[in-house]
Amino acid sequence: MPKSLAGRLTPSARVADALVRQTLRDGGLDRFLEGGPCLVVIRGVRPDDAAVLCEAVHDLVGGIGKSIVQLNASASNWTDPSGQRSQYIERLLVEASMSTHPKVVLCHRRTEVPTVVGAVADAVVPLVCSREAITAIVREHTGFRPDERLVSRLARLPLPFLNLAIRPGMTADRMWLIAGRLAKHRLDTQREPRPAKLREKKAEVPARSAAEGSRAVPERLEDLPGMGEAQSWGLNLARDLEEYRAGTLQWSDIESGMLLHGPPGTGKTLFARALAGSCGVPLHAHSIAAWQARGHLGDLLKAMRAAFDEARKTSPCILYLDELDSVGSRDEPLGDNASYQRQVVNGLLECLDGAAQRAGVVVVGATNKPEVVDPAVLRPGRLGKHIEVRHPDLPGRIGILRHHLRGELPETDLAPIADELGEASGAVLAQLVRDARGAARRHRRPLAEADLWTALPPGVLLSDAAYRRTCVHEAGHVVVGRELAEVSGLVPTRVRVRRRVRDGGANLTNFDVAEGTDQSRECLEAQLIVMLAGLAAEEVLLGSRSSLSGGTSDADLVRATRLAASIEFSLGLGGGLHSLPNAAVARVEVTRDGPLALDRIERLLANCLREAKLIVERRHDEVEALSSRLAKAQDVVLA
Repeated sequence: MPKSLAGRLTPSARVADALVRQTLRDGGLDRFLEGGPCLVVIRGVRPDDAAVLCEAVHDLVGGIGKSIVQLNASASNWTDPSGQRSQYIERLLVEASMSTHPKVVLCHRRTEVPTVVGAVADAVVPLVCSREAITAIVREHTGFRPDERLVSRLARLPLPFLNLAIRPGMTADRMWLIAGRLAKHRLDTQREPRPAKLREKKAEVPARSAAEGSRAVPERLEDLPGMGEAQSWGLNLARDLEEYRAGTLQWSDIESGMLLHGPPGTGKTLFARALAGSCGVPLHAHSIAAWQARGHLGDLLKAMRAAFDEARKTSPCILYLDELDSVGSRDEPLGDNASYQRQVVNGLLECLDGAAQRAGVVVVGATNKPEVVDPAVLRPGRLGKHIEVRHPDLPGRIGILRHHLRGELPETDLAPIADELGEASGAVLAQLVRDARGAARRHRRPLAEADLWTALPPGVLLSDAAYRRTCVHEAGHVVVGRELAEVSGLVPTRVRVRRRVRDGGANLTNFDVAEGTDQSRECLEAQLIVMLAGLAAEEVLLGSRSSLSGGTSDADLVRATRLAASIEFSLGLGGGLHSLPNAAVARVEVTRDGPLALDRIERLLANCLREAKLIVERRHDEVEALSSRLAKAQDVVLA
């Protein structure tokens, strides 16, 4: 039984499978068939054969000895350089730097292999002659051995045409006739002139600008705007690794583990690529969730240890672990799954330190939910440095837009556009520029500032009543926050509202957190009162509440409920002395004490809302005045 899917299919697929395998063996690349990261360029591939050869690479099965495994190899067709999309070389380099599987690039001529690709590839090898493979397939399908003339005629055909010429029961004369007619048809097709309409249409397409053809993926942290503290940490790491390679700095003096956390779309994976570029080291990118998808616990642990082993072989390097929250925490009560969770966490701890040291391997973990990761994983010596990547501020958004514009619209003031968009991730900003470019292409003209404005998400234009409610809501946060700032440690600094709402963060009140505030129950209750002040202002000034305080994970009521649950069940400030870890608090209201737990949380929230309403009633005029000021200015910086 052939050892690959391609070896069990059509003649063209079987010939392609044999060609790829023999090419790798002749090039001394047996390790390719053993799996693991490997980049090979195969030259001498005819454009008509590329698709079949790509499929053969995808279907390759390899292994060592009796262990047969799917290689999950990938292939890129570069036989027609003129048809490649922009940045195809950069995309290959990024994919190869992150891939843990073999990869093949198919090229027509040796001169068409980019210099940088030839330099980083494990080998650039010629595709072997197909005559031997074709001879074997003909004998198997027909029972006769073809002569050299017939094999030569078949070898000149595109590989897909072999399925028409090589069939069971076919005679040599019949095969010779079919192969000749297919060859003549192919020659006639190549000579056929292109229709005039197609020529005119192609001539109308404007040439791609030099700016649009430049690289799109940042290769260094210096080119990556809006990353704040993460960028500073990465540049310091690059300097430390340079000294480590020079032998002037010990590994124990380097911060070799970092947790990067923040909302989706803030560029955590992009940061890892740029970090490896600035440090000049390989990047090994993995996903905890992908390890879990492999099957049983043993498969997960095996993949985890293999990733660390692979990284150690190329140290110094960056090992990027995405979706770190999938590891979970041993503190979380999981019932029958608790043993599984413990072993996953213990396995990661063993890889991070334990008996197997990781000198030269910088581990960067990324997650959207740092609170559910086991505390032992996040302690110093493992992933001890914690950096939050937030949505970029206004200067950060301008920088990201400039980066994605790649030199276009140099004289345009992007501040109004970035401000109008409001709080947005780097991914949203990149999409904005892509949409603007798409509009310009459809109208066959250069990119203009108007395209950026048109590409802004339409959002929702609030009615007069809804806009007034929004202003009243945010004014309530500010007025109550000012009165309780000394107790709560929350000092309001800025408030912003938008008539046209494009994202969930369009309307907000910013607070500075006073460090060292006494975290007593009085302090935390004051924080709850400030969180509920917007809802209180709506009820006092407008006579009803709206959905502004709920719904999303960072909404006022959701955050207040989370804090109230922590007060009652985790921080030791509730009605009893029992305490649970923060990771388990989210399950408290449905698993511990049942309705009684919900009643305790509800009672605390109701008391705090009552206090917030009393403050708003007492300072009614201030709330009304600030609400009117906000409606006109939309953005107020507080003294």
